[in-house]
Amino acid sequence: MNSESAILFTQCLQNDFASLLDKYDPLPNYLHIGYQEASRLLGEMMEEGPVFSLLDWAYETDPNKLKLIHIRDWHDPNAKTQEDHLTQFGNHCLKDTSGAEFVFQKWIEEEPGRGVIVNASGLNDFVDTNLESILTPYKGKKLKVGITGVWTEAKVTFLAYDLKTRYPEFEIGVCSALTASSSLSMHFIALDQLKQILGVRVFSSIGAFTEFLTGSQPNLEKKISTNSRISTDKLKLDPKYPITKTDNQILLYLFRDCKEVEFKTLDGGFSGNVVLKSKSIDHLGHLQVPCVVKIGERDLIAKERTAFERIQEVLGNNAPSIVDFCELENRGAIKYRYAAMLDGNVKTFQKIYGTMSDGAGLDRIIDTVFGEQLGRLFEAASTEKLNLLEYYDFQPKYAKSVRARVESLLGGPQTKPDIEIVPGELVPNPCLFYEKDLLELKEYNAIPHNTSFIHGDLNGANIIIDGQENVWIIDFFHTHRGHIIRDLLKLENDILFIFCKIESEEEWKEAVELTDYLHNKEDLGIELSLETPDFLKNEKLKKAYRVIAKLRSYYPRLVKLDRDPYQMYVGALRYAMHTLSFDESNEWQKKWALYVGSKLIIKIKDYIKRSKILRIDYLQPIANGGSENISKIGLTILPGRKDRARVLADDLNTIKKEGISHVLSLITEQEYSQYGVSDLKSELNQNGIEQKQVPILDQRVPSLTQMKEMVEWMDQALVNQHRVLIHCVGGLGRSGTVAAAYLIWKHGLDSESAIQKVRESRSERAVESLEQIRFLELWEKEIKQKI
Repeated sequence: MNSESAILFTQCLQNDFASLLDKYDPLPNYLHIGYQEASRLLGEMMEEGPVFSLLDWAYETDPNKLKLIHIRDWHDPNAKTQEDHLTQFGNHCLKDTSGAEFVFQKWIEEEPGRGVIVNASGLNDFVDTNLESILTPYKGKKLKVGITGVWTEAKVTFLAYDLKTRYPEFEIGVCSALTASSSLSMHFIALDQLKQILGVRVFSSIGAFTEFLTGSQPNLEKKISTNSRISTDKLKLDPKYPITKTDNQILLYLFRDCKEVEFKTLDGGFSGNVVLKSKSIDHLGHLQVPCVVKIGERDLIAKERTAFERIQEVLGNNAPSIVDFCELENRGAIKYRYAAMLDGNVKTFQKIYGTMSDGAGLDRIIDTVFGEQLGRLFEAASTEKLNLLEYYDFQPKYAKSVRARVESLLGGPQTKPDIEIVPGELVPNPCLFYEKDLLELKEYNAIPHNTSFIHGDLNGANIIIDGQENVWIIDFFHTHRGHIIRDLLKLENDILFIFCKIESEEEWKEAVELTDYLHNKEDLGIELSLETPDFLKNEKLKKAYRVIAKLRSYYPRLVKLDRDPYQMYVGALRYAMHTLSFDESNEWQKKWALYVGSKLIIKIKDYIKRSKILRIDYLQPIANGGSENISKIGLTILPGRKDRARVLADDLNTIKKEGISHVLSLITEQEYSQYGVSDLKSELNQNGIEQKQVPILDQRVPSLTQMKEMVEWMDQALVNQHRVLIHCVGGLGRSGTVAAAYLIWKHGLDSESAIQKVRESRSERAVESLEQIRFLELWEKEIKQKI
């Protein structure tokens, strides 16, 4: 082998591991990967599937450029040394049986000298085999090594580990489509670990994998010429949307079992893609189930396929299934089949939106998408630390393109701190945010946010409704585990700045009033009213508001206790600024998006600035006077909480600088440990600060006796002109409840007014749970009865 040579390993591609099964066939042994994974790996017909494509390419490649090593399980049932292995996993791959044969046996028989076979009887392919001697000539040499086969998390991973540690010069790659495991979930977990732990290159595209090895890729055109029953003249394409010769060849392959296909071009897809709905007749004259074909840049299409495969099992019939895919030159395609999509007019969410007089008619579609379909993904949500500025890809490198778009929109250079979007409307210059602020502006720490698998690029063209009113989602290229409300934020952005056609300065001013209203909501846990705000007069804006209110009705169940609007600001800014590049948006819509982005930058910068110093919010005085001491009551989060990367000493310094002498702590003993502040009580004492602890469970309430004890303790301190700080973990629910109870007890406010005063002073999220609100109503009654 010369310096440009590569090695391709096949790992356990044998009948007992991976032979095709019928859907309800029992597994032949414990180690077979099963019907679904075998079908994904080999294809519904093996001679047309991924492995066949790879081996066909490999056996046609010059042996001087590609060495083939086939590792097979090979067991002797009479060998004492293999007894434990066969007992644990059951009889499998017994030598000289059909189960031990390769699934590509024809090549082994037709070209016996082309590949080297290694018989392995254990988990380690280097133990009791000749593999090390085979690889001796290549030790110390830099060469590309590919691995295909099963199981991804076992034999493939073990082989990659051994190669990585024994031959560190080897550059190892695997392909998602050419490896498989007991389930898709385990397959992808293993691929992630191969990449993160061993540094193995993981390819989504078969062509990219083979190019990694030798610079060439499988010849799909040969398959078309030998397998296709259909000719180009039987592909009935939409004349409004011509396709390239390469894309035409891809369609010939994907519909090779048909004698005629009619295509309708659908809206949607990222730039350079073709998305088609098919109506096909097979070679026997039967009408086939409609499919959707997406054709685009090869590697991006391959990434979309693997991204979709990660969630396909979860979505079930609520999403399409991949029935075929192929690659030719620099293009790739996925063929999706939908469980219930029949013939008829197919519309997009965007088109339906445009035909409706109000937004209420879209409720069913929204509920289907976010409640039933993506809702399956949301059900598996977890809380993870997420730096939102990084997650939404805010980087100074985009400054040049942002400036170009802003200056093009406003008709000239924009160098001042403020820009004038329309006469008299000044907002901060967003160009400076990208050019200067992002160089220094960093989130104080990565705060835990709710994450789940998401679509990742949900827009009005990616939601389609068939003739039977079934709702489907397409375009899963950006699918990943990420910020749980990202899809909602993206769709809201498109409703505002694409669907809602603003065509005059008068409409623009009402539009910005709407988005100011939407982005001034401080509590994502409180739903927007479906009733239109009084200030909206424009019917287009009324419709947009109604649909957005429905979308945001999903916020409470998704964000749960993570109700701070900062996460909305960051995501909304990302998409608002991206709108400046949209061809679909007119000049007024882009100016609207620019205004929104500039206003969101203010909110983001303010949040980050405040988050670095312990934020203490003091109660605002009551309008009728006689409440001077109220302003000496402060509310804050748990000082020093380590899950927010806070430093206890810094927070204590802030407390002392504020002149606070009394601290009321409402957390439990377990929470002191949970949030890493076990020293808080002793540190407060050492700093001369008097503390009272009344432990209350999160989202819960104290007893009436405990509340009376707390307000009296607070009042005694305030009468003596001391400042009192109340904290729980977030400084909202339990803290807000105690502060409101004091206002009811000391100043005679009713519970509703007391809650409002606390929320006005601290946050709309203060006094969080229904139990806390009901407690304050009961507390008010108790106080009035005693008066």
